[in-house]
Amino acid sequence: MLFPKRLLLFLVIYLLSNGVVYSQKFNDSIKSYYIEEINFIGNKITNEKLIHRELLFKTGDLVSISELELLISKSKENLLNTFLFNFVTIKYALIDDKISVNIEFQERWYIWPYPVLEHADRNLSSFLKNQEWSRVDYGLFVLINNFRGRKEILKLKSIFGYNNRYVLYYYKPFIDKDQRIGLGFDFDYFQNHEVPYQIINDKPEYLKLTDKFARKTLKISHFYTYRPRLYTNHLLNLRFSKVSINDSVLVLNNNYFFNNESEITFFSIGYNFDFDKRDSKIYPLNGFRGFFSINKDGLGIYSNNGNLVLKSIVEENYQLTNKFFVNLSVLGQLNLNNLNTFYFSEAIGYFNYIRGMEYYVSNGKSFYISKTNLKYEIIPQTRFNLNFIPSDKFSKVHYALYLNLFFDSGYVDSDYTINNTITNEFLYSGGIGVDLVTYYDKVLRIEYSLNKFGEHGIFFHLGAPIIEK
Repeated sequence: MLFPKRLLLFLVIYLLSNGVVYSQKFNDSIKSYYIEEINFIGNKITNEKLIHRELLFKTGDLVSISELELLISKSKENLLNTFLFNFVTIKYALIDDKISVNIEFQERWYIWPYPVLEHADRNLSSFLKNQEWSRVDYGLFVLINNFRGRKEILKLKSIFGYNNRYVLYYYKPFIDKDQRIGLGFDFDYFQNHEVPYQIINDKPEYLKLTDKFARKTLKISHFYTYRPRLYTNHLLNLRFSKVSINDSVLVLNNNYFFNNESEITFFSIGYNFDFDKRDSKIYPLNGFRGFFSINKDGLGIYSNNGNLVLKSIVEENYQLTNKFFVNLSVLGQLNLNNLNTFYFSEAIGYFNYIRGMEYYVSNGKSFYISKTNLKYEIIPQTRFNLNFIPSDKFSKVHYALYLNLFFDSGYVDSDYTINNTITNEFLYSGGIGVDLVTYYDKVLRIEYSLNKFGEHGIFFHLGAPIIEK
């Protein structure tokens, strides 16, 4: 009978000890602790005030351990979404009922002077299909992110070749003490030797002039931003535009602008509202985004003509299981003026397209696009070092791989129905693809798509399979 007594004693001690441990963990999860200090490590360039702006906690806060771990997770997402860091690691220690937080950063490379060699097509798949190597631009692009360590952006671009383009862009996100108000300036002068003048058989028809420019575009913008909360952004933009076309374009389409004009000059004013609580702006897996914009071209100065355009984007991302994720996004655009001019009627196939219909273009008054993605995580985010690269800004690499099953749909309300089949038609496509996500915001996609017309093929894309603007 001695053995059962010892066994019983052991079970009692075991249960009591586990009860004490559980009780301690439970107490830690509900007990509040004082955040005594927050230490930053590795931010050699980035200003500390900017970092504090993205944190959901601060020194002096009273938080439980469970609350702190949730705040740390969201704060890490916020810091990575600034595009200033490749890696962010946040750890905490509990000492004498006080919390010490250490945040370690791996800053990115911020100064990018590099030669430009880019195609002039609407997307990579169109360029690979046409393989017109004369439609290549070359030049120099200088991009400075996190200028002066304050998240300022400076861009200088000079492009020659198929098109000429000169860009000067500067944005300062915070000009006030509370880091809420920002301002920016954008100068863009674009000269095209070749421009689309009409849509025929759902494809753009181009006019190419070798000895002169077919179109010249000057846009000068001044904009303000307001960020009252971490996930809410407002933008007010005032833009001056001057666009001229060669008379040869006007001969082919006298409705390119208004009233058979070869040049238009106008002011525009626009407002954007963006609520973005996604875990990643590059390749989101969780979170919601709601975007709304209103833009009026033609304010009575130089011209009253122009569009009044409303646009909205709704996107939802959520995790189904440990490996499966769903992305749903819808873009809708409504033109209230219904001005049936070629220049002001871009719809599907320009900035946003239906997968499997990359070669198609449709102009119209209003349109919508929806995208649905079911993703399976083949390889979770994995890190490795390229030891032969001396700088840790490039030697530390991360990547992830996803299998993506997708379905797209869209509709264009259009008067361009002659010799065009996709206008005023419900459009859809589906397919499967593989997405490679790696550092410096690069997403490489290979997709097999089948559209409503029975056309299918393999397409290559850069960027996440989501609606962006």
